[in-house]
Amino acid sequence: MIDGMSGCRSEFWSENVDPAVSAIGARILERGSRQQRAACSLPLVKTPREYRPHIAARAPPSMTIKQSIIRRYLLLSLLASALPVIWVSVLYDRFSESAFQGMINDKLSAQLTATASRLSAFIDARRYQIETLANFPGIQQFAAAQPGLASQQVGALLQVESDLPDLFGILFFAEDETLRQVIPGQAASGPPYWSDTPFSTTGLPRMQIGDIDMIGPALPRDGESGWLLLRHALTSAQPGGGPAGHVALHVRLASLTEQMAGNTAGGTLEPILKTPAGYFNRVGVLVKPAGKLVPGPEIFPGWQPMLQVDASALAAPFDRMRRALFIAVMVGAILIVLLFYRMSVSLRQRVGELVAGAHAISSGRLEYRIADAGQDEIATVSRAFDAMARNLEAHLARIVQMEKMAVLGEFATHIAHEVRNPLAAVKTSVQALARREQDGRRLQLLEDMECEIDRLARVVSQLLEFGRPRPPAAAAVAVREVFHRATQLQTAEANGRGVSLSAQGDTDLVLQADADHVLQILLNLVINAIQASEAGAAVVLRASRVDGMAELEVSDCGHGIAADQLPRVTDPFFSTKAKGMGLGLSISRQLAEMNGGRLDISSTPGSGTSVRVYFPLNEENHGQHTDH
Repeated sequence: MIDGMSGCRSEFWSENVDPAVSAIGARILERGSRQQRAACSLPLVKTPREYRPHIAARAPPSMTIKQSIIRRYLLLSLLASALPVIWVSVLYDRFSESAFQGMINDKLSAQLTATASRLSAFIDARRYQIETLANFPGIQQFAAAQPGLASQQVGALLQVESDLPDLFGILFFAEDETLRQVIPGQAASGPPYWSDTPFSTTGLPRMQIGDIDMIGPALPRDGESGWLLLRHALTSAQPGGGPAGHVALHVRLASLTEQMAGNTAGGTLEPILKTPAGYFNRVGVLVKPAGKLVPGPEIFPGWQPMLQVDASALAAPFDRMRRALFIAVMVGAILIVLLFYRMSVSLRQRVGELVAGAHAISSGRLEYRIADAGQDEIATVSRAFDAMARNLEAHLARIVQMEKMAVLGEFATHIAHEVRNPLAAVKTSVQALARREQDGRRLQLLEDMECEIDRLARVVSQLLEFGRPRPPAAAAVAVREVFHRATQLQTAEANGRGVSLSAQGDTDLVLQADADHVLQILLNLVINAIQASEAGAAVVLRASRVDGMAELEVSDCGHGIAADQLPRVTDPFFSTKAKGMGLGLSISRQLAEMNGGRLDISSTPGSGTSVRVYFPLNEENHGQHTDH
């Protein structure tokens, strides 16, 4: 608490203390016992606010991300967030591909079936047309170039039939497949219509469909379109006649392939017609398949509609979704890492404040506060830490105060024993000399000496009272009565200084305390207030109930107490008055605490001082004093 006896002297003694008391104290301190020296030489050091235990401080250990609990939570969070996404991605790839394949197959199968139906319908329509022409009366004469009315009618019919946009024209062949006649249609071009190039079916694929021969397809070449023939045999009109050649429809290959037009799914599906001569696209151009081919139902042997699937284009949406999912996972992982990094920095900073606070407390800086204003767990720990520091500070302050009071009590007792008996002897001698002294001047000096001896005797009495106070005898104390006695005893002093003295507030309160102690406290406070007030000022005693306690307040309008002196005004032997003992407020605080209360002081320089004393209430006897 205090470093040696000189520490006791420097801490407890004020330069404002009465010179006589200072001289006596110096003498007693010089002759102090070993017990006093031991009591004052406790191993404590002084800090800016109070005496603190001297404990070697250690620097807080540095925390790294590897040691942080955030690292564990980061790894767990990454695993918890990434593993399900990875698992879902694997399942998505596996099942979505099979589901998509099944859905596509069903859709493509339906589309190919519809395409095959259209192709078959187109061929069936041409078959019906050629069968009708082959059985038309007079067709044989026309094929044999026999003139007559029937031939003219057949020619007119053939001209109408050949004008279909799906036909280049109608061809007539001899038995040796030599081309006899051609009936050009609107779409006729190239051989055998407007070209000298010989027309031949040699080498073309052939297929029998009932009574009809399907020849071709012929490949497009030299700017000429592809084609195929639907040929039907002609029978001679003569009785027992045999074959009379053939009639054929010269069909545009593009008209057949155009039947494959349909939904291409944005270019990912390309319809292709497989034929004995190769693969043809929708416009009848020979192509070489480059992608996956999905076959449809055969319409004839070797003739089959197909869909060329661009797998990359078809899978592009899924690839984009997969990439988006991967990017989302990576962004989520990065955000988690950044979030946990920020949390780690914040947590390390806040935990570092806790560690720094713990080391500050261990080094004796009990005034250290963390002051975390959050609402989370660390803020709760911080507030609990601050509460612990405040409790430790208050507890240590009480211990230090108790040690101070113990040392001061022993100090005061020694002063009393050292001074009381010599003072009594001196006073007796002075009184004896005064009775025999005839010289007026010397008699006045002796009387002044006796007054000073009486004053020193009062100081000794105060020291004894401070060092060994009487234990309180708690009883019901009416505030009205103690206010009345205090004002009655100090009215003369107040009037002499031109100060008004009054009591206000809830004076019906009843305290549970020692009546003499309460009165002594009030007298000390009223005397200080009167002495601090100028003429014309007012000193007010006020009573009120605050938080289940009785508050007795004595306020004045004096000069006030400086802020740097306010914490020390209750220290023993500290006084702001030139002739003060510095024990009045110390004794008042001591008596208040002995009675289960406390003493608080607030002051504003230039405006005055208010001293509040709190005592327990006696609720049982409160009603008995309300009418006094």
